[in-house]
Amino acid sequence: MSEHPPHRKRSQHSKSRSGCRTCKIRHKRCDETHPACLICTSTGRQCDGYEQAVDKRTREWRESKTKNQNNVALQNQYCSTVRPSNCPSVTAVPLPLASACQIDLNWNELWYLDFYHNRTAVRFSHYFQNSFWQGLLFQMCENHPAVRHASIAMSAWHTQLERIPTSFKEDRGPSLTLRHSTKAIACLRESLAREDLTPYSSRRTLKQVVLVTCVTFTLLTLFQGDLYSARRHLASGFKLFKEWDIQQDKGATSLALAQAFSQMHVYWSFCSYSELFVKDFAQLNSEYRITPNTTAAPSNIPPPLYSGIDQMDHVQKFSTLVSGFILDYTTCGFDIGPASSIGRGAAVVLTKLRLCRSHLLAVLVELDGLAPEDCDSLKVFSLLINVIEIKLAVAKNQPPDEIVYDDHLEQFQHITKLARSLADSATGLSDITISPFSYRYSVLPSLLWSAAKCRDWQVRRDIFYIVDKRPEDDYWASATTVALKRLTDIESTGVKPGDIIPESARAYWVNVKIQSEESRVELRYRTPQLLKHGSHEWEKNSMNY
Repeated sequence: MSEHPPHRKRSQHSKSRSGCRTCKIRHKRCDETHPACLICTSTGRQCDGYEQAVDKRTREWRESKTKNQNNVALQNQYCSTVRPSNCPSVTAVPLPLASACQIDLNWNELWYLDFYHNRTAVRFSHYFQNSFWQGLLFQMCENHPAVRHASIAMSAWHTQLERIPTSFKEDRGPSLTLRHSTKAIACLRESLAREDLTPYSSRRTLKQVVLVTCVTFTLLTLFQGDLYSARRHLASGFKLFKEWDIQQDKGATSLALAQAFSQMHVYWSFCSYSELFVKDFAQLNSEYRITPNTTAAPSNIPPPLYSGIDQMDHVQKFSTLVSGFILDYTTCGFDIGPASSIGRGAAVVLTKLRLCRSHLLAVLVELDGLAPEDCDSLKVFSLLINVIEIKLAVAKNQPPDEIVYDDHLEQFQHITKLARSLADSATGLSDITISPFSYRYSVLPSLLWSAAKCRDWQVRRDIFYIVDKRPEDDYWASATTVALKRLTDIESTGVKPGDIIPESARAYWVNVKIQSEESRVELRYRTPQLLKHGSHEWEKNSMNY
């Protein structure tokens, strides 16, 4: 009697659930590289980052599960009582119960309004980090028809732009956008016609409604590529805001509106000079010749050939590209190379950054908008310009060595001053409010590189004060900061504060490797002293973070 072959067991393995959002949607195995995975960046896609896994053993998870089940029950009840029998099924966004103030909306309009709350506003908050899009505007939608119709118009355009299936044959994007834009304007005109008959407190609220609607229309027309209309909305709205803001007590509403208008000025500048923002090195190397003195007048700029959302994606990809000229990113960390190392195309990037800064400054002056000294985007451009200027100047020196960085102390001090100003404005009237993306790809790389290359004791101390001041849950930022602190301690061994660190003690090449599974970071570096003895080995230092 023949024996059955032994049953083959599948090899045990752990299924990772900590990949990036983009790879999860595409059902790809993510390499979990931070800050952006290589699976996405190598194919030209935008990595939407990582989300923290929810522990199903906690009370919060059980409560959220119960809440979701209740919402489903309410939605089913709403569908059975309100939805017409001939209305097609739409599953892109779950539809909640309508509030009392939304009874004038039909089923399709309720769907678009909910899509705005769940998808469009979330997309905006990724680019514009403030309390306007997911705070003030939501509140205004509940009580003011003009804001509500403007939000539906924006949502309708968003669904068409991203080709979201709605199955509403009678309500397509362009027609619905135009219809609700017209309704929003009609509501504003009706309210303004009764302005003289309303009490003073209600008049202030009415102007607030006008301002919120104006910001929404500005962004909508920018997304449609209509720079002329966007400029008119922005200029007239900001003029009204300055008159309204004088009478306010600088509360949360005033802050949210100030940040929204500030961001719209910067965003209009980006959209009106779209050719500056390249998204990959191939485009950079094939760039036409431009000079630092060339800048186009804002009024003569042709409209972009793609939407405003695409433009923001281009700006973010350009920021990632510039960041790669400061830190040489690896799979698990980054390299800071010797003085002679400078990425190909750095001079073109420097020219583009200067053009971006000069064009934004011209826009602010022409539109009589945000004061240049209050514009954080100008400070970010200046920060990046200073870093790349130092890298190019040192690389051209013969021979390029670490001592040459001492000649650029004033620029390092200016970098520190700009970074401190950006950190301090995170809760103020900022046009970028130092979003996680802006911090990761602009401020933090500049500070880490400066801490490695500037050997001035006070500058290094100021840099780590700025980094430690920002609350950061990102392990990548924490680990790299710990490694650079150890590097400064190693180089400063036996050197009194204020004294010059000898060249033999300076690390000319630095590599930081993060071991996230073990919560450890490895610092590797090379010094001229080892090179003189013919050794090309790395000095190694490992630590927890």
